Amino acid sequence: MKKISILVGNEGSKLGLYYGYWNWFFFFNKKLKELGFEVIFFKNITKKFYESDYLFINSRIFPSKDGYVDIDKLKEIKKINSNLYWFDMRDSAGTTQFEVLPFVKKYIKKSFYKNKSLYLKQLEGGRFYTDFYIKKYLIKDYPKYESKVLDKKFISKLTLGWNIGVAFFFDHLNYSLFSYYEELINFKLFKKKKFKMKLGNHVSWENDHNKYDALCLMNTQFARNSVGFQRKLLKENLSKLSKLNLLYDVRLNKKNYYKYLRNSKVSIGAFGWGEVCYREFEAIRSGVAFLFPNMSNIETWPNIYIENETYVSYNYDFNNFEENLLNLISDVKLRKKLVQNSQQILDDMHGSIGENYFINKIFEIVS
Repeated sequence: MKKISILVGNEGSKLGLYYGYWNWFFFFNKKLKELGFEVIFFKNITKKFYESDYLFINSRIFPSKDGYVDIDKLKEIKKINSNLYWFDMRDSAGTTQFEVLPFVKKYIKKSFYKNKSLYLKQLEGGRFYTDFYIKKYLIKDYPKYESKVLDKKFISKLTLGWNIGVAFFFDHLNYSLFSYYEELINFKLFKKKKFKMKLGNHVSWENDHNKYDALCLMNTQFARNSVGFQRKLLKENLSKLSKLNLLYDVRLNKKNYYKYLRNSKVSIGAFGWGEVCYREFEAIRSGVAFLFPNMSNIETWPNIYIENETYVSYNYDFNNFEENLLNLISDVKLRKKLVQNSQQILDDMHGSIGENYFINKIFEIVS
């Protein structure tokens, strides 16, 4: 039996470990064992952590030094067990940690730019879209974002993983905070992997004419001007659409957010710290089509960003935003198609398609 140690830190104290990004390891645990893999999650690096055949490191909980990964710490681990696999959990396809590449066997990330040559140079603001806004609108970031560019000799180590689309979202509509911790205890202490409180698919078209035309709820305050700029532009464009029945620029708890989301025709999103955002997956589960910035340059999986098949996009400069939004609001047939296709993609994540991708990906990573 080959052992996989996964360093997750404090994520083990939350339901997200079981419902979120790592949930495949629980959902397909039986299949992994059949194939000869035993998975062990660790909060801290212990002696037992080193004893596995493969060490998966969650970048979120690894120490940093002067804005970069603490390479000295990584070297210490490698001296004991060199089978290191780096899971870059940063939000954007552009924000990378390529300084670890000489010391790990594979570099797994939730999304990449399709054009890998973008990694051979510094992008202003660290992302393709921040680079666009900084250059077009002369935005200033303080301090300036810097990261290590890709050395071509390590490009074969780059491995596309999976994004948060594999997650189960907790059903805040039907379950309380008490239920949340009950579910956590069932997973953590009693090993009951039933996922019974997950948010299921919702579809309702009967009263479509009574719904909000669109919903757009998001934070617009970011430490970096270039990161929050797209959301500010979005807010400005929404303020011009006075004839539409819009819900935006308000704060709601999760339960009310899901209620209003289900009662909306379109969910409008924008990039934040990264491109792929959990709100679009929540919209899909809620039976709502979504309008989102153009994702044609992003490689990610599951891919819910297929133009006019799973979503409708708008350009970074918003020159087609109003037209595409109005078309999506008025075209219920298109919205039905987008929701149906997107929900099917997410449902497939815990069926044979998701299992095949996951198992093949594990073998690809450790090969």
